Amino acid sequence: MSPVFVGRDGESAVLAAALERVREGAPGTVLIGGEAGVGKSRLVAEFTTPLPETVLTGRCLELGENGLAFAPFTAVLRSLVREIGADGVQKLMPRGEVGELCRLHPALGPLEPHWPGGPRGVVPPHRFEPGAVPPTMARARLFEEFLTLLAGLAERGPAVLVIEDLHWADRSSRELLAFLVRNQEAVPGLLTIATYRTDRLGPPLRPLLAELDRTAWTERIELGRLPRSAVAAQLRGLLGHEPDARLGEEIFRRSEGNPLFVEVLSARAGAPVPASIRDLLVGPAEPLPAATQRVVRAAAAGGERVGHALLSAVTGLGDAELSDALRPALRANLLLVEGDVYVFRHALIREVLYEDVLPGERIPLHERYAEALEKDPSLVPPGCAAVQTAHHWHVARRHPERALNAAWCAAAEARESLAYSEQLQMLLQVLDLWKDAPEQIGASHSDVLEEAVRAAMASGEGPEAMRLIARALGENSDAAREGRLLAYRGELRHALGLPGDLTDLREAARIVPRGHRSRASVLNILANRMLTIPRDDEGLAAAEEAVAAAQAAGDRTMATINLEYARARSGDLDERLPRFAAARETAHRLGDEHALLHAYRCEADLLIGVGRYERAAATARYGLATATRAGLVRTAGPTHAGNLAESLIALGRWDEAVETLEHALDLAPTPSLRAYLRTLRGTVALGRGDLDLAQSTAAYARDVFGRGTSYAQDYLLLVRLEADLLIARDRRAEAARLVERELAVVDFASSPRYFWPVLAAGAGAGAEGLEPVAAALPADGPVQRAHRLCFTAETGRPDLWCRVADAWCELEQPYPRAIALLHAAERAAEEGDRAASTRHLRTAAALAEALDAAPLVEWAGRLAKVTRVSVRDEPDAHDRPRFDLTPREREVLRLVADGHTNRQIAEELFISVKTAGGHVSNILAKLGVTGRVQAATAAHRHRLL
Repeated sequence: MSPVFVGRDGESAVLAAALERVREGAPGTVLIGGEAGVGKSRLVAEFTTPLPETVLTGRCLELGENGLAFAPFTAVLRSLVREIGADGVQKLMPRGEVGELCRLHPALGPLEPHWPGGPRGVVPPHRFEPGAVPPTMARARLFEEFLTLLAGLAERGPAVLVIEDLHWADRSSRELLAFLVRNQEAVPGLLTIATYRTDRLGPPLRPLLAELDRTAWTERIELGRLPRSAVAAQLRGLLGHEPDARLGEEIFRRSEGNPLFVEVLSARAGAPVPASIRDLLVGPAEPLPAATQRVVRAAAAGGERVGHALLSAVTGLGDAELSDALRPALRANLLLVEGDVYVFRHALIREVLYEDVLPGERIPLHERYAEALEKDPSLVPPGCAAVQTAHHWHVARRHPERALNAAWCAAAEARESLAYSEQLQMLLQVLDLWKDAPEQIGASHSDVLEEAVRAAMASGEGPEAMRLIARALGENSDAAREGRLLAYRGELRHALGLPGDLTDLREAARIVPRGHRSRASVLNILANRMLTIPRDDEGLAAAEEAVAAAQAAGDRTMATINLEYARARSGDLDERLPRFAAARETAHRLGDEHALLHAYRCEADLLIGVGRYERAAATARYGLATATRAGLVRTAGPTHAGNLAESLIALGRWDEAVETLEHALDLAPTPSLRAYLRTLRGTVALGRGDLDLAQSTAAYARDVFGRGTSYAQDYLLLVRLEADLLIARDRRAEAARLVERELAVVDFASSPRYFWPVLAAGAGAGAEGLEPVAAALPADGPVQRAHRLCFTAETGRPDLWCRVADAWCELEQPYPRAIALLHAAERAAEEGDRAASTRHLRTAAALAEALDAAPLVEWAGRLAKVTRVSVRDEPDAHDRPRFDLTPREREVLRLVADGHTNRQIAEELFISVKTAGGHVSNILAKLGVTGRVQAATAAHRHRLL
């Protein structure tokens, strides 16, 4: 009996409208919820079947409480490889590199396994050291590569991604789906559809739906039951004639409008109606031959989908016997055939059939499934054997030693797939089943506990990791292991905003024995943290010791970068920069992306500190380019974007800075990094007079930094913003009290780079007690000396404002230069030097207008009115920018002329695709052309590049 589709015109229209928006370049996600049997999958199938677009479908599989890691996305990859081949998939990726995607589908390329051995083999624990390349980098790369794959596919034409049965999704699949939806603006031309059961809305599904709902392009459809008229139409289609009125009313009453129940009831037309829905669903199996019923029950124990070969192994039937036994079930519409796989027509049917299996049958069935998979893992798709074996032994519960070994191997398989949450669950099973484990799996209880700690950290389960660390520390007697555990806890405490991170790191560095391979990584973490606070002396000492320890371990790249960073902070930068370049080259040669990204971050930070903003911006862009090539732009990108934005703000390229910051914030960075980025965004907003935006960003950062540990370089940027904001609101007394309060709690001597701006702001607000602090605070480098000069001018030396302006001019910082020039203009006007006042005023006004700094423009206008001076000269014609292109638009035009698409422009400049498209549209309008080729021609003809 073929299903009939009725009563869903409104829902179909919602899907059609979403697809139309996607065809026009907008992102789109539709979540379809409803109870079991209400027709979610049927709605999707009716919508997608006639589409000319590529449709990729993946289904989440029920497998115990954890699901099967990345199951729907693995299915999507398999279908794509079947459709266009592995070579076709490679062509969709930049440089043809599939990277981590081969973890989900081996046909895309070989992947060197971390753990040797089959399901019965001995599996050594993972040797990931604290501070080494984090496993989350590989996972982040996998996520970004999947997004890139979808983007490449959508560039060929609109595409539809369907994820079915989200209520059964494993955590890794949920996180990947959330990542794809959050970043869907980067994939114009993709419609994402996901289905879920509303009768399974508890955690973890409900938080996922809430997260997806927060994106502006997500909409939900809740499928209700069919009304009486629609049920009548369904019955007409099923029966082929007008149903008897009494039968139709009875079926509507018993089904309550659920299309699946209508279908099953209609098949029993004329027969007695079962007393319960459960009996109704099991009913079609009751008339089947006994042999068929046994095979169907066996299939139900295997899940919603069971391969022919696996079912043959479990039942002991040959191909012909199995086919004969299953044919009646296929005729009864209990099962469907998809290739060499048997699929239950509906998950609810499988559920009630499985519940009908008696315990005396169920346990042997699961044991036979486990034994069959141990004997031949190829009976299931690659990457599924170990976790399915573990599931069946766990459900059987009669052989704990075999369940333990299977769970240990499943943990290895999950880690190889970068499914760290699923790895953690398997390791927790190992710990629960622990009996003579060293003989069973070749690892100690402490090894398993430490592996579980790492899995919890990699999966973002911070509280669980802290609990496991406490448990491991309670039973450990090995100094090296204890040091690693303390280092893990120090990293976690910092990430979670908890105090005590430095205590843990110092103790870890103290107790890890000299000569042990863990010592270098622990010292690297300590050095990096001390330089971040900053506590340069302690950071330098830790970095020097880390280099010596790393030499013994055979890899000193990261340690060398930290050491050069520490020495450059306290010495001659020009002497150290070539050594930075050498360390970067080593990292590049070794393919150590983690060290390479760290080197770019450190170098950009150093250059910003000494006021070399153009070079710092270039270095930050190299960092972004490296992150993009490594497939980590959404993970590592926001950190380098912060350095880039800080440089651009100083250079007065505020529009570019805002685009960079907004794109970085769209990538959902961690709370502390988001607070830093929003503080920078608030700084620009304040400079342009948007006090409400500046206030909201400051409030967010204050909330984040107030939760626990925060370091000077982030916190003092916020204090400066808050003080300037209070001054802008004419609340100088409050600004003064803010700075005075910070003097009492901040170790200002350890961070003159970030405290000098706060002192200058406090001086402008009239704060007291600043002079002794300023006298004791060193001023290293031209930026700190410019701030000290500004502080001196604010505290009674207004004759220095011209020198302050010159200092900022040398550093190419137009905003503080304009402020200093306005002060100098006021001073000159008071002294009657009209020529000097006019000169300073006009230069300041031009700088303020170029920045679009409304408060400074207004200040210049007020001063011009008082002094009766015109703030601008008429520029010569040859000084006017041709076609009125902004610097950013010239940059985009250069990429357009090079043949870049909007997506490539966005990746190159670290902006959103939407922003890139806006720039291209503006350029075409300003040049008076209609296409990219014409724009490139005009650019060369008019020498605009």
